[in-house]
Amino acid sequence: MDDIKILLGKRIKELRKAKNWTQEYFAEKLNIDQRSLSAIECGLNFPTKNFVKIAQVLNIELKELFDFEHIEKTEENMRSEAKHYIEKLDFHDLKIVFKLLKSMN
Repeated sequence: MDDIKILLGKRIKELRKAKNWTQEYFAEKLNIDQRSLSAIECGLNFPTKNFVKIAQVLNIELKELFDFEHIEKTEENMRSEAKHYIEKLDFHDLKIVFKLLKSMN
């Protein structure tokens, strides 16, 4: 659950900043205090009751709050995800990836 809270917080912050809104302004529009919004954006709180309102205020579809694909991943996340993809490769593709990785070293 922590990962989703952090990703969601980053996404909400990204969407707020894209509108050039301060936390104070956005919190006011959401009718919450600025500290609560800060906790959401830092991934400390999960905005369970405010999902719909956040999307409405940002004028986006609810599903856009969960568009995390472009958010920068940590090294640990990338290594884990790469391992997952490698494990699914057939032998032929694994040899190609292995050669590529070996050439980068």
